[in-house]
Amino acid sequence: MNNLGMFLEWISIIGGSISVLITIVLSIAKLLGKNLIDEWFERRNKKYQVQLDKELAEYKSKLDSKLEILKISYGNVFSERMVIFKEACVRMQETEKLCNRLASYKNYDCKDNVNFEKPCKSECPNECIVNYTKVVFEMRNYLREATYWFESNEFFFSLDQYYELLKAYKEFLVLLEKASDVIMDLSISEKDRAHRCLDIFAEFNIDKYNEARNKLIDSFRYTLNIPIMSKGE
Repeated sequence: MNNLGMFLEWISIIGGSISVLITIVLSIAKLLGKNLIDEWFERRNKKYQVQLDKELAEYKSKLDSKLEILKISYGNVFSERMVIFKEACVRMQETEKLCNRLASYKNYDCKDNVNFEKPCKSECPNECIVNYTKVVFEMRNYLREATYWFESNEFFFSLDQYYELLKAYKEFLVLLEKASDVIMDLSISEKDRAHRCLDIFAEFNIDKYNEARNKLIDSFRYTLNIPIMSKGE
């Protein structure tokens, strides 16, 4: 019995040692396995991060290039629009100048003393009232060309700007057609034709046009982000 007991005790010790050894081995394997897994994931993450950084750098480079192209394109469009708006202002001012010139003939003291067939004086300048028909047709031709210019550059203007421009020029063209009809009416005398024609421009409400022009110029400033009033010191 003693031998058997000792044998069983020995077996128990060995079994316990084996269990402890297995536990240790499993723990080491588990630890090593975890470290290996962690190391694998770390390597994968580093590799993925490098690839991701490379792709992001390439994407940023392409995006920067496209943004630069857009900046240049926008800058070109902005500059061209500045030129177009400046030309529009010049054309509106020239139209007003021609209309005021024709309207001013009504105030000439000599209008009742000339026959409108030849200058009243040999040294009479081009502004002589006798030349009113030349100014009428000059203004008509100018407005026709200006209207075509506005139509050709329509896409530079907003819809309301373009509408106001054409509306103003249409009124002038109607005015000039009336004046042209009077000039071509040979049933009345040269003097009567001149007086009727000049009355058309004298009665035209140029202030309404000036107001519309100023509103358009203000809208140009707004579109171009130019302040209406400069800041004081």
